[in-house]
Amino acid sequence: MGLNSKIKKLFPAALMMLLPVIAYAQWFGSASDQINTLRAISERDWERLPMITMGTDETIEFSFDEMSHQYHRFTYHVTHCDAQWKPSDLIESEYMDGFNDQPIDDWQNSLNTTFDYTHYTLTLPNNDVTLKLSGNYRISIREDGKEVAWFRFLVAESRQNLSASVSGNTDIDMHKAHQQVDMTVSMNGLTVRDPDREIYTVIMQNRRFDNAVINPQPTYNSGGKLTYEHCRDLIFPAGNEFRRFEIVNMYDYFRNVDRVSFHDPYYHANLMEDTRHHAYTFDYDHNGRYLIRYNQASDSDTEADYLFVHFNLASDQLTGGKLYVYGHFNGGRLSSKYEMEYNRLTGRYEATILLKQGAYDYQYLWVPDGETEGQTKPTEGDWYETKNEYLILLYYRERGSRYDRLISTMTIEN
Repeated sequence: MGLNSKIKKLFPAALMMLLPVIAYAQWFGSASDQINTLRAISERDWERLPMITMGTDETIEFSFDEMSHQYHRFTYHVTHCDAQWKPSDLIESEYMDGFNDQPIDDWQNSLNTTFDYTHYTLTLPNNDVTLKLSGNYRISIREDGKEVAWFRFLVAESRQNLSASVSGNTDIDMHKAHQQVDMTVSMNGLTVRDPDREIYTVIMQNRRFDNAVINPQPTYNSGGKLTYEHCRDLIFPAGNEFRRFEIVNMYDYFRNVDRVSFHDPYYHANLMEDTRHHAYTFDYDHNGRYLIRYNQASDSDTEADYLFVHFNLASDQLTGGKLYVYGHFNGGRLSSKYEMEYNRLTGRYEATILLKQGAYDYQYLWVPDGETEGQTKPTEGDWYETKNEYLILLYYRERGSRYDRLISTMTIEN
């Protein structure tokens, strides 16, 4: 069941006008090709969720490259959002101490790269902005008042209200193509009179928004506990392990790279030919993550170069939809920038994407016409053995409150 159909099932038609933002949500994005390599890194750990925990000294570093050596006066604006990523009803002084629209004053030009770029960095909280409430947040990067890029991130409380497990034994099939999440929401320390209105859950597979399950109905409600067991909405196609490639040096060939060549004035990398998977393929992937790295640099943020990466998938032509290259490097965005074109002469789907040197996970996702949810089955296959990561977000809006608290989070792997 696609995300839109899940929303229609759970909410009356009168509310549908409020919800499409969920279907098209992504972790970050930019309005210009001049802005590239957006990253949100918690506690200097590139594998962590873009989240900080209240009551700690944790920070998130936001960064991006502007593709020139010309200084741009970028400012940032932080907005508190509700559980559906719409701006909440709060005023700034309620959710933050400090002032919005401060300039980003940490920037450095690239060094000895074929592509000129300027690397901008912002850390939150900082001396100008501290956050007072848990929940969803959006940070807007602006130039002359116009948004050029944005990030989503989380501020969570440290409550322990969740327990969960994942299994290949589902109500659809047994140890074949799907995985089922079972979970329990405990009301420990919460005053909950109407769970349908006060409790809101989001379950994501490998941090994907396109196939996220939004606020499924519990199987049982025992007063102090909501149990989601054998819940059909919590059955996910299992997919396959992510494909990977590494370009950490222009002069040595690394994982899944056929060749790197220089066509004045830029580098190009052709990946090995990919094929459609017809069986489970084990690999030590990172569930879609990516790491910027140049192995001879003292600072990869400013010394790693950009190059055009050529993806190719040998396949018969698929009909009735579009094929995309997906990974955390694009924030979860399935857009024309990452769409593959079919080449009848080579019998391949092909795409060329400008990327910064590093190590990348990626998949090929098929999106049928009229839908927004990517499918792994046509290209990667669905195999219950796949090591997926499931993120559970638990929001709570107490009666009379004006915002959604993110009270508990949990990450589980099968």
